[in-house]
Amino acid sequence: MYQQWPWFREIIDLISMILSKTDYSISKNYDDLLVDKTDDLIALGNEVREKLVETRTAVLEVSGSKEFAGPHIALTRATSKLRNPFVDSINCVQAELLKEFRQMGDEESEIKKIREDAIVVSINGVAQGMKNSG
Repeated sequence: MYQQWPWFREIIDLISMILSKTDYSISKNYDDLLVDKTDDLIALGNEVREKLVETRTAVLEVSGSKEFAGPHIALTRATSKLRNPFVDSINCVQAELLKEFRQMGDEESEIKKIREDAIVVSINGVAQGMKNSG
């Protein structure tokens, strides 16, 4: 189907492009910092990361490619080298900000407002860096 049907090929190539933007370690970092180790959400995070690996494998099998980016390999490599160091850093800062914000509980303070504003800026930064929304 991938070779014969342009619509199907385009869908798989779009999924491949999205997968090329995913990062297993960033997801794990959010879990490590923000999820209670006894919480069932740890299992959910692990399951999502397992499904990510399965999906990547399936896309490679269907497309016959060795790279997730498929036909967009040159563009993906270039943007990843430029984008990833910045977006990864923002993700790490965002996870730390969220952790601090949660620890502040219900208190109302100027510091908490600053953290909240920083979280919003980090969300916008990641969205712009990933070029999917914002």
